[in-house]
This record gives sequence, C-alpha cells and structure tokens, in this order.
Amino acid sequence: MSKSTSPYHEAGWILNELLPTESSNNENARNQKQRRGLKSLAFDPKNKKNAPSKATYATVCKTMQNLPVINAVINANGRKLRKAIGFDSVRNKGLMYVMLHELLFGKYKSIRGGGKIKRMIIKQEKELRKGADEYIAKHGLPSGTDGDDRGVNFPRYVRVNVLRSNTEDVIKLLDEGCSANPGKTNGGPVEESSKSIIYADAHVPDLLVLPPSASSWLHQSHEAVKSGKIILQDKSSCFSALVMARGHSNDGALADCDYIDACSAPGNKTSHLAALIHASIRQHY
Repeated sequence: MSKSTSPYHEAGWILNELLPTESSNNENARNQKQRRGLKSLAFDPKNKKNAPSKATYATVCKTMQNLPVINAVINANGRKLRKAIGFDSVRNKGLMYVMLHELLFGKYKSIRGGGKIKRMIIKQEKELRKGADEYIAKHGLPSGTDGDDRGVNFPRYVRVNVLRSNTEDVIKLLDEGCSANPGKTNGGPVEESSKSIIYADAHVPDLLVLPPSASSWLHQSHEAVKSGKIILQDKSSCFSALVMARGHSNDGALADCDYIDACSAPGNKTSHLAALIHASIRQHY
C-alpha cells in the first residue's frame, strides 16, 4: 500500500478494496467472489491494530451510498468531467471518489489536505457542483443516502463575521441566494420563501440558520465565504468561544485575562473569539 499524506488515505484504500475491478468479465467475476464486504474489511478480528476509525468507516459508507450520483455526474455528456479530472489516469480511484464525495456531499462541501488528485478535482469544481445539483434536481438522491443533508434535514449554519460585515447585509445577501436556488428534499416540494426560513439562532449571537438545501450553493467557493464576511460553522463549534468570552459574567463583559485558542485549524473558533471580544469591547468600554 503506497504512502499518502491525504487525510482520506485510509478511506480511499478501503474503497479501492470494494470497487469492481477493471479486468475481463470472467476474471472480474472470479475477483468479485473473492472480494470482501465493508464490515469484514473494517472489523476483521485478525486486523484489530489497523482497524479504521469510526469517521473513516462513516466516510466510506457515505461515499458508497452516493457513488451512483458521482458516476452519473462525471460520466454525463460523453464522460466530459471524467476526462477533465483525469479519472481514468488515476491509480487510486478510491481516494478520488472519496474526495469527490467530500466536495459534493460532505459536511463542509470541501476537500481537506492537498495533493495532485485534489488539484485535478478543484479545477473542475464549478462544473462538478453544477452537474451534481442538476442530477439531484432531476432524479433526487439514491435511497438511504444523506448527501447534501437533505435526508436528515439538518440546517445550514452560517456565522456572520462582524469584523468584516453585519447581520443585516448578510441576511440580504443570503436571501437573494435562497430565492435564486429554491430547494427540494429528495423529490419533495420546493421550500417556502427564503424570508421565512432564514432566522437568527436562539443561543449564539450572529449565527444564522438556513434550510438544508442551502448547502448545495453555499460552500467554500462562495464569494461571501472567500471574502470572510461569513463563516460556515456548525452551531456546536461556536460554543467554545462563546463560553470563553461571555461565560465569566452575567452581563457578558470580558474577564480581565488573556485568551488563548489552542484548537486546530482552520481557525473558525479563533475568528469567532476575536469577533466576540470586539463586540464586548464596543459594548462595555
């Protein structure tokens, strides 16, 4: 097994073991009989030391669930996108499938890490997203999947970066996006007017709640995200900075101390803490 610096390396390797081989029909039939299922690969009692993490197992499951959509997207229009991303020239097809899933259906709609495969995919990001949205709008998602958060109807949380913008302007911007991209849930009815579905979170200041379908157009490449006006941050991730900045007093005033963010990248909690400190200084000093 070749070395890789990708955070999806393990998931890609497992998926490679599950994908059909590209050999002849007779040989392929024999190989398929010898291939093992996902559970037997992941939970082999003889391989406990190298057992995949729960996150890796979940990533493989979700990627497999969405393979029909991914294949349909890259094979559409005479395999146009398949050729553009160099799919057939890539040896680690499992890794490429996982990255495509993360970009189109993952929680953050982005690919972590780097590498050649990621660069090949990102060059076609706009067309890939467009193809996925068109396929889902026409066919819906495969049964049992939760891609794009539509199966479970989790909302899309957006934190307004008050150091770069304000809530009023951001709501106006997002309202236009929702109106231009009315959402459906697996073939269900179009969602109601965006004016009734964008609202402020009850617990975290400057955190907005959008419908699940917003994930199809509001991602890392959106201009508001790239400019730093908004941060795509889950509600649970916002509590760390909120407790640090406002958990010392009843009126929300800052405690007389230094604040250290020891959390990992990409810095959402750091920017949130900075915004809360900025707001508190303006209010109390």
